[in-house]
Amino acid sequence: MRGGVLLTLLLLAPVAAQAQAPLKQSEWLPKGSTAAGDLLHRPREALEGGANQNFYVEFGRLAFRSPEILGGNARRAGLSCNACHVNGDTNARFFAPGLSDRPGEIDVTHALWNLRGEDGAHNPPTIPTLRNVATKPRLGHDGRVASLREFARSVIVTEFAGTEPSPLVLDALTAYMTRLRTPPPGEESVSLATDLADFDRDLKVLRVALLDEDAALTELTVRMIRGQIGFIAERFHKPAHDAARAALADWVDRLRGVERLAQAGDFPAARKLADGFPPAPQVLRDAEATSLYDAVTVQRELR
Repeated sequence: MRGGVLLTLLLLAPVAAQAQAPLKQSEWLPKGSTAAGDLLHRPREALEGGANQNFYVEFGRLAFRSPEILGGNARRAGLSCNACHVNGDTNARFFAPGLSDRPGEIDVTHALWNLRGEDGAHNPPTIPTLRNVATKPRLGHDGRVASLREFARSVIVTEFAGTEPSPLVLDALTAYMTRLRTPPPGEESVSLATDLADFDRDLKVLRVALLDEDAALTELTVRMIRGQIGFIAERFHKPAHDAARAALADWVDRLRGVERLAQAGDFPAARKLADGFPPAPQVLRDAEATSLYDAVTVQRELR
C-alpha cells in the first residue's frame, strides 16, 4: 500500500460523516474556492433528442448521479460519476487533497478508492469531458478501453470498488453517455426548482420499474432517488428549516412504502402510492431564500 494511504483514509472519515461542511459537494472544492459560484452553478447538460428520452437514458442519468453504483469510500463520501463529470462535462473545480495536484484532477488508481487498483504512483489525470464520448475510439485515462459499456464497468468496479453492475445498469449508463452532446456556452444555475425537476424525472423512472413489476429494479431505483432527496435536504441546514426537512422525510417514507409493497409483490398498491406522490410543498419554497440554495447564505456558511 502506498505510504500515506492510512492518513488519507482517516482524513476521509469526516467527509463521509459530513462533519466538515453542510454540503458533501463542498468537500471536493479547493481552498479559496468561490463557494457560491461553485455550488450554485454547473455546466449545462445537452442530450441528443432534448427532453424526450426513453427509460434507459433517464435511468442511466439517475445512476450517473447516484453514489449507489460505486463502492467503499467513494459511496460513503457521496461521490458519483456526476461529481467528476458534472452534467457529462469535466468538473474543473473538483479537488481532493492528496489525490489532486490541481483542481480538475483526481488519482483514480489510489488505494483510497480500491485497494486492488493501487498502482503505487501519484498520477492524477485531468478529468475528461464525456460530451460526444460515443465518438471516441479509445476511452479511459490510459486509452485502453474500447467500448463505452466497458468503460462504465471499469469505472464502477475497477476504479471505485463497486459491485458488479447489472446488465441493465450498464445498458442505461451507456445509453445516457451516448446521448451527451456539447451545449451552448455558459453555465446553468442550481436551484430548488432544478432539483425538483430532476426529482420528477426520477419518479418517472420509478413508475416504469413498477409497471414492469420488477422488485429488484424498484428497490435500486428507490435507493437512488432517496439519495437525491438527501442532497436536497442538505441544502436546508438550519433549525428554522425543520418543516422543510420534515416534508422531504415524508417523501422518503412514501418511497420506502413503495419499496415495501413491491417487495411484497403488491405492485398495484405500489403504483397507486407512487402515482399519488404529493407535489412539492410550499414550505420548501418558503425556506429556499435562507437555505444553501441562496448565494449569500452559501457564501456566509461555507466561507
